[in-house]
Amino acid sequence: MRPSLIILLMLLLAGLSPVLASEKKDSIRLAGVIELATDIYLSNPDSAIVLANAVVTESTQHNDAYFLAAGYYILSKANWTKANYRLSTEYGFKALKLTENSPHVHLQGLCLLSLARTSVELRDFALADTFLKRSRQLATAYHDNKLLADTYRERSMLLTEKAVYDSALYFVDHGLNLYHDLKDTLSISILYSRKVKIYYMLHDYKKSMKYNRMALRLDSVVGNKRALGISFYHAAQNANKLNQPDSAIAFLKKSIALGNSIYNLSSLIKAHTLLADIYTNTNRPALAAEQLRLVNQYKDSLYNVEKSGQIQEIKSLYELESKDKTIEELGHKNILQQKLISNQRWLTILLAAGIMLLTAFIIMLSRLRAIQTKTNIVLEEKNKAIELQREEMQAQAEYLHYLNQLKSKLFSVISHDLRGPIGNLQSLLELVASKALSHEEFMMISDRVKDNLKATQRTLDNLLNWSLSQMEGIRTERKALHISTCIDEACNLLADVAARKDVSIDNTSLASIQVMADPNQVQLILRNLIHNAVKFSTAGSRVEISTLIVESVCRITVKDSGIGMTPEEVNMILAQEHFTKRGTQEEKGTGLGLLLCKEFIKHNGGELSITSNQSQGTEISFTLMLV
Repeated sequence: MRPSLIILLMLLLAGLSPVLASEKKDSIRLAGVIELATDIYLSNPDSAIVLANAVVTESTQHNDAYFLAAGYYILSKANWTKANYRLSTEYGFKALKLTENSPHVHLQGLCLLSLARTSVELRDFALADTFLKRSRQLATAYHDNKLLADTYRERSMLLTEKAVYDSALYFVDHGLNLYHDLKDTLSISILYSRKVKIYYMLHDYKKSMKYNRMALRLDSVVGNKRALGISFYHAAQNANKLNQPDSAIAFLKKSIALGNSIYNLSSLIKAHTLLADIYTNTNRPALAAEQLRLVNQYKDSLYNVEKSGQIQEIKSLYELESKDKTIEELGHKNILQQKLISNQRWLTILLAAGIMLLTAFIIMLSRLRAIQTKTNIVLEEKNKAIELQREEMQAQAEYLHYLNQLKSKLFSVISHDLRGPIGNLQSLLELVASKALSHEEFMMISDRVKDNLKATQRTLDNLLNWSLSQMEGIRTERKALHISTCIDEACNLLADVAARKDVSIDNTSLASIQVMADPNQVQLILRNLIHNAVKFSTAGSRVEISTLIVESVCRITVKDSGIGMTPEEVNMILAQEHFTKRGTQEEKGTGLGLLLCKEFIKHNGGELSITSNQSQGTEISFTLMLV
């Protein structure tokens, strides 16, 4: 041990003596001792053990759980440095027990990592994995990046020992990123050393040597004797693989010197074993035999197979003590509970009479509340019924207002349209009665009157059907029918009207399509749509009627190339508004036809759609359900 360090230890212990004798805790002094022990446990583990034991002694006297746990943690790490895994595990469990269920989360995580590292050294990978998972949970829950980086460091160690090298490198790189942010040179050097070992195991000796040089430099800077000894051992391994036995021997001698300074038996065994192999390969059997003798000597000093059993005993003892503590706490709680029960017994007796009086009062209030609740429910139901009736009456009033406006508009149009044809017929009959017309003149005028009467009849039919639909006097009786037959009948009825305008009607509907619909209503729909198409078509054009099966419906389309409609006119029709305009030869209309079409299409479970552009024609389609 260096003289300066010995003097520092003596001063610190001298400063601790009066503190140990007093009842007042000196937290600043203890924190300083813990910090110094943390700094030197890798380079001077024996000195760190002396300091940690002093902290444990004082903390035990003053029942200071935090510093006691910190002292045990340092003892765990220092004994790990010396490869005394039994003591490392014992102190690790003691520290963990004190930090569990405490606010000292970071220290608890460090204790878990110490136990994980020792478990890796003892090849108990499952136990090490359990400790590492708990540590990572703490780091994540409390956003402790330092603890998370340390967990990655130890996880990489576990994976390296398990020969899962890709995953080990993944955690090494993540740990390095965190340590660079934290400027933790000591931990960075450890992870560089981890890369050295991984690349050595992957037979990439050049890359292993690259990281070995970086690790050696950093280990020297931070004074980590244990890591420096391991780095020299790794350098010797790489040199040996690259057929550089002299360099390997030089590195191993440095590693052995460092191992002896901290009495790290596991490192010494590895170094002397490799040195014996090199001496053997270079035909120096006497030197090799001496190295093997030292190996056996150090192995005798290590714990044999029973150490694993001792570790398990320590673990079981830790778990048993935890259970005993829980049982003791439950016993104290039970005693307190019994006292509370005894005290509450008299209070219960005193309150019993009051409770009985209150019970009667509560029953009375409950009945009054029930009556009030029932009354409120009845009133609420009545209010809802009144509100519903009001909404229905409002809706009916709005609908009646709409019908009244529509009726007035229709009567105004229809009375004007009916008066003309009837007046013309009356005038014709008066002229015939007075014999003022010749036969030829009568025939010429009668054709025109006949057309007017047909239009008037169609208007009256539409008016009658619309009136019945508004009074719900029309019933829709659906049945299976061939849609092409209905289209043929409608085309035949309107053939004369189309011929007089020199408009052709082309029916390309499929004869095999059957739909479920009311035949009479379908006929009225087709007649109105075809008549409108002829009405708004120009001479020499044609009207096309086609059918198409779309999923479960039949789409019937009536298309013309006439004057078309504006978007506003299309929206008026689709919005169920009354709309009419004159045809290409000034034919009049009432607008009832399209209203009826929409009503009957809806009754038959179909939908109406319109596509139209001015001067380019109109395409009106409606759907009916297939059989």
